Amino acid sequence: MNSRERILTTLQHKEPDRIPIDLGGIRSTGISIKAYEKLKNYLRLKGGDIEIYDFFQQIVRPDERILKKIGADVYAIITNPSKNWKLKLMEDEDSYSYIDEWGIKYKMAKKGGWCYYMVNHPLVKVKKAEELDDYNWPDPYDPGIMEGLKEKVKDLYHNTDYALLANSPTGGILEHSQALRGFDTFLMDMLLNPELAMAIMDKVLEFQMGFWDNVLGAIGKYVQIVQIGDDLGSERGPLISLDLYKKLLKPKHKELCQFIKKKANAYLLLHACGSVSEFIPDFIDNGIDILNPVQTSAKNMDTKALKKEYGDRITFWGGGCDTQRILPYGTEKEVEEEVRMRVSHLGPGGGFVFTQVHNITAEVPPKNIIAMYKAVKKYGKYPLR
Repeated sequence: MNSRERILTTLQHKEPDRIPIDLGGIRSTGISIKAYEKLKNYLRLKGGDIEIYDFFQQIVRPDERILKKIGADVYAIITNPSKNWKLKLMEDEDSYSYIDEWGIKYKMAKKGGWCYYMVNHPLVKVKKAEELDDYNWPDPYDPGIMEGLKEKVKDLYHNTDYALLANSPTGGILEHSQALRGFDTFLMDMLLNPELAMAIMDKVLEFQMGFWDNVLGAIGKYVQIVQIGDDLGSERGPLISLDLYKKLLKPKHKELCQFIKKKANAYLLLHACGSVSEFIPDFIDNGIDILNPVQTSAKNMDTKALKKEYGDRITFWGGGCDTQRILPYGTEKEVEEEVRMRVSHLGPGGGFVFTQVHNITAEVPPKNIIAMYKAVKKYGKYPLR
């Protein structure tokens, strides 16, 4: 069974030969450049280009040699930035910064920094929906987005056996609206200024539908999975109530999901961090096939309970190893035990792709990364032990 067959089998809620593995298939299953450099040194791998495919998080595309070593089954399809935008890195005494094509400013500390943080939101001073017309919204049909990509994806489809996963260029409708407006400000807008909140979300939805129309019109027949996202939870609970979700956000999510499924015969993956268990029935109703990341440290995100309740209706893509405590700070034995437990919870019957909860961050020791993949190879063969 090859990688593409393995992924498709588990997405059909059947057991393949082993649990499929993802490293870097989406922007939340990757590895930071600092952890990656340490891993390459640990494995004594020389050379190879370093492609930072998420500058904000400083996430890199893993070397083909590493993907083969760990048994990765997925390859990320990342579109290009717009033709009229170029990354311009600025610096002062203490930090680096840049402004993305949406006008959002990011900053990273020179000392001890390993990723960027948003520090400026371009719509923070907007008062009324009509003011949004003055904002320079990016063009989802910009010719730079697809430049050279169709040929590359076609080649990957015909000449590799990876499952190909098309990545969203932005956060989700809620998440990206927050990035434009300010996280706390937008949450207040949803209650106090819903007309403005809806107008911003409509603009983001319009961009995303245009983007997927452009991208999937060119490569839809080659990709097996399409990723969208919206971080709806914190560790302690949802960021918004279920009622507010159903009233303001769910109709937009459903419209986007249905649009994508008309454009491509592909499975739809939703990245939604935090405590999101109460939203899962609505995700399924929207047309979501796959949930990432399964944040096991969050409230009501117990892997055994989630599998029992929803495992026949949605695939869990992640939750394989905690990335806040165990992977960065645990022993190799603790990593192995964590993987064994999560595999036993999520693996039976298929419907599970193994990856750590979120990106492998800078402080994770290489020995724990290797221990994680050794463990999933040990415990992830079907029939599970």
